[in-house]
Amino acid sequence: MNFKKNIVLITCLFFIKISAQLKIEDSHSSKELYSFSLIDGSNLLTMKQANENYLSANRILTKLIDNDESKIDEIFKFSASFLGLIITHEEGHRSVLTNLEIGSISQPFSIFDGVAYVKGVTDETLINLRQNNFQDYIRLHTGGLESDYSITHRTESLIALELDDYKNLEIDYLTHKFSHIGYFLTALIPKLSPNLKEEDNELERDIVGHDIFGAIRHLHRPDMEFYRYTNFGDLTKEEKQFINKVSILSLLNIANPIVFGKSNFKINEKLKINAGLGYTLAPFGGFIDENFWFIFKDRIRIHSYLRQFHNKDNWFLGGGINLLNYSFHQDKLLLNCGMNFWSQPKNLSFIEEKGDFGYGGNLNLGYKVYNTKNNKQSIYLNTGLSYKEVGFIPEYASLDENTKLNFGFSLLW
Repeated sequence: MNFKKNIVLITCLFFIKISAQLKIEDSHSSKELYSFSLIDGSNLLTMKQANENYLSANRILTKLIDNDESKIDEIFKFSASFLGLIITHEEGHRSVLTNLEIGSISQPFSIFDGVAYVKGVTDETLINLRQNNFQDYIRLHTGGLESDYSITHRTESLIALELDDYKNLEIDYLTHKFSHIGYFLTALIPKLSPNLKEEDNELERDIVGHDIFGAIRHLHRPDMEFYRYTNFGDLTKEEKQFINKVSILSLLNIANPIVFGKSNFKINEKLKINAGLGYTLAPFGGFIDENFWFIFKDRIRIHSYLRQFHNKDNWFLGGGINLLNYSFHQDKLLLNCGMNFWSQPKNLSFIEEKGDFGYGGNLNLGYKVYNTKNNKQSIYLNTGLSYKEVGFIPEYASLDENTKLNFGFSLLW
């Protein structure tokens, strides 16, 4: 993946002050919950783990910085967020290979040379993957964007449901948000994406090159001659039109009040709400989200969504609902749970007109095992179970039917 011009784009976007930014009211408790995943099924490290652990670590880091912010604080926060973005983006790619038991090397800090790579994979391995696990091969391209989108979405839920301050999350949120959009802009505006040349040693090559160009070329021409780095000049007219379509759809990610600093809207004494749009790629095309967040009586926090998946020419409907951080039994227990439903193209095909119905769900329970004497910090141990039918759920490691156990801990501070 090439980041050289993306760095300039993100940096410029980040330091542009939004003139319409609204003031956030600090109306919730000063304590926040930071969750860390230790086990997520049988894999060494999944996309979900990397995203959850990064976001919690970054939130703690920014909270530790002096509230009386200086320009140095702002630069430090942005630097930490940008480096975190590169790491989690490459982990999104690598996690697809890990789930398939294919070894690889994530090299995010090569970004200082202009690019960030996941390497150490032979051409033969990738050719076999394309021939035998085509949807996973496409997801190998789109996994980085999927990771960026998922972290942004997690952050929006934290802000809209008042589980953390916008001020604490602002820099990391805007960095991920505009990086995600910026990558699509490198596809929409080819001059932002320079031509890549494959290294002589195949083990030194990035696994996919430009994420969007590669994914769309292979979706349209899955049997063409194999090579890794797809440049704009390699694309057909039809593929360029599809790239323009998904790049324009990516601008939907701006349609969210949180981008402009508004966490939610108070309807009455018992209800607060917010809503926003999102878009990113999927292994068979892409999807649009309409997200809705609700806070009831400052205690029940719900995220629900409608989702429209698309492949080349067809659309498929999905949706879901999640309950976040519901505490009960004198705050000793903490519940997170959700359900997802979808219709996705048969065999996750790029050209299939008919869809298959699927569903998935998760249940996670935290138990308070430790309280400091002054009651300023608490530790929860978390354990959970998730299940999904064959299909695509963002951050979920497998596209196959899958059941997995989860274990981790949370710090309330």
